Formats: sequence, C-alpha cells, structure tokens
Amino acid sequence: MVDKDIKDYMKELIQKYDYYDPIKDRIESLKFAKIKNKKILDVGTGKGYVAILAAKNFKCDVTTIELFKEKLKLAKANAKKEGVDDKIRFIAGDAAKIPFQDDSFDAVISFNALHHSKGNFKNIIDEMFRVSKNKIIITELNEKGAKMFDEYIHPEENHSSMILDLNWLRRYLEEHSKLNVLERKLNYELADIETDIKLASL
Repeated sequence: MVDKDIKDYMKELIQKYDYYDPIKDRIESLKFAKIKNKKILDVGTGKGYVAILAAKNFKCDVTTIELFKEKLKLAKANAKKEGVDDKIRFIAGDAAKIPFQDDSFDAVISFNALHHSKGNFKNIIDEMFRVSKNKIIITELNEKGAKMFDEYIHPEENHSSMILDLNWLRRYLEEHSKLNVLERKLNYELADIETDIKLASL
C-alpha cells in the first residue's frame, strides 16, 4: 500500500467503527494490566507488537511463545527493527503446554490470540494461570471487532467463524476470581489482578 491508500483505509475504519488504532489498543491493554518493569509472557505473540511495546514502553522482561514459526520469524524481525530484539526471548511452542515451571512470570498476556487455538481455550488458560505468579490478561474480539477484522484487517482469516464464546470465557474466569466490567468497543478484556479479575468489553 502507498501512504495515501493507508490513510484512506484507516479513515474508513475510523468512520465505520468509530475507532481503531492497533498500537494504542495494545498500549491501553498493557496500562490496564499494570505490568511496568515486570517479567511477562506473551502467549501467541503473532507479529510481536505486544512484546515489543511491553519491552520498549513498559521496561518489561519479555518472553513470547508462538506456535507458528513464520510468525515468530516476523516477530523477531519487528523487534530488531524497533531495537528491542535483545530484550525479548522468542520461544516456538504450544501454549497448551507452556514449557516453564509454575509461577515463572509476574504476568501472562494473550492479546487477540486465543480464538486461533481451535477450541483448546481451557487448556491454554489453565497453563496461563499455572505459570503466572500474579495475573493473566486476556483480550479477545467481540462480534463487532471480529466483523471489522473480517472486512478490513484480515479478511482471509474469517474471525467471525473463530470468535470465542465470551460468556463462557467470563464464566470460566469467574471460577478463579471476581469480575469487574468495563465497557469498550471492539475487544473483550479480562485481567486476573492478584485474584481480582477485571473485565473490559472493548
């Protein structure tokens, strides 16, 4: 895309969905999670944006886990471009079998990645709890967010067919802790903050 195409594309997104800024979205999630200077694990890192922002803006000690090696390669390249490749450890692996001991991280984050796990949600969430000392943060697309991704961001992936049952997600996390609700637009965010889970519907 040339610059004009990108500007027109983002303008159309903003007009139709009121708001979408992928970097700001991630920064807000990390602020919500209160992870500054913490040791964190980014589950399903994809292109590495959350890991890069956590290392660069929040001074975190970051490890990522990603099943798909081509995405991991891209995440490494992005981290190098941003000058933080030496601050992030990139692990190829299955989030349903995280290769770390119990309580290895201060926080474990999954940003819009869980719905790609083909129904293996419970095992991954259990593993996130297992390796986290204090908190897990899960952000997932709601129906409006999935529709936006299908129309504009990743039309080849059909997010609407993969969308996570957010009511189930809320109920499952309620088994671990209390939920507080915050309303937002395109995602659904849950954070287990020292046994106090906070939920945001973006």
